[in-house]
Amino acid sequence: MPTKTPPALGRSDVATLVMLLVVAVLAGIWPLTGTLTTWVPYIAIPAAAGLPFLWPPLRLMPLGETTWAFWIADTVGVLVMLAVAWAMLRAASRKHLRPHAGRAFGRGLWVTIVAMVAGNLVRAVFTSFVVHADLGTYLATVAAGILITALTAIVPGLLVGAAAALVGATARTPSLRDETLPLGR
Repeated sequence: MPTKTPPALGRSDVATLVMLLVVAVLAGIWPLTGTLTTWVPYIAIPAAAGLPFLWPPLRLMPLGETTWAFWIADTVGVLVMLAVAWAMLRAASRKHLRPHAGRAFGRGLWVTIVAMVAGNLVRAVFTSFVVHADLGTYLATVAAGILITALTAIVPGLLVGAAAALVGATARTPSLRDETLPLGR
């Protein structure tokens, strides 16, 4: 009995993963993040409350006085973010390998929000263990981290979704001879 192999990721899905990686790298460049915080100080409020700052950053080494443990937690957060995005995109590509621009935008936006929540959840749990938070503080940190990350992930989600929609709209449409149809259909 032949088995079906799951399809590979489509072009818009690969664009979504690449854009998530770009967002993580840009979040790890402190001159960009610091300037953004200077111009929009409201984004520093969650960090002042003990929640993860913005999105999981990808850096070459720890920033300033932070420890290697926090750097490892940030890096693991990025890896979890990318793994969740890959798994979601892989599952979605089974239904629609080459989505149209609107579906690619929605998929990119939703995957970005969920993946960033998962990545920041790793960071929030690590931070709560480092500060030895009690159960109530831990649960409040996790709940607030999910809510704040979901709200702030909309901005990069719009960028990631736009890139996925652009790639989805410009992707080559397959001709009839590119698809192999089984005999008898």
